[in-house]
Amino acid sequence: MNDHPNLDLIERFFTAYASRNAAGLRNVIVEHATWTFPGQNPLSGTMVGIDAIVAFFDSMGNVMGSSHPNVEKLVTGVNDAYVAECQHIRTNRDAGPNIDQQVCVLWTIEHGLIVSGRHLVADQKALDLFFSAVLG
Repeated sequence: MNDHPNLDLIERFFTAYASRNAAGLRNVIVEHATWTFPGQNPLSGTMVGIDAIVAFFDSMGNVMGSSHPNVEKLVTGVNDAYVAECQHIRTNRDAGPNIDQQVCVLWTIEHGLIVSGRHLVADQKALDLFFSAVLG
């Protein structure tokens, strides 16, 4: 159990996502939720709806899984409306580009459900180059 119900909510989201539990996802995220990934790369844009968000997480997971990342949690902040998690991410691809940067995710919570997520990055140009090269 986490120290705040919104941290439990995020954990339940990832548990449902990992097990492909559609009913579990609908219990933690609104159907019309949005997820925004910044920049000018193949993953950029605002995804709308659970299916689009799951597809985004699948694509991100494929890229990161093949990139052997080191992820260091820097800080997590939470209140009744938001969860913010900041990380330092380094990828370790043998061939091709890598990233070494700080990334934050801002989750918006309303009435006990996730309504949006937004990535905030330290170096947008480097992130765009990485994802454009890897997914190009």
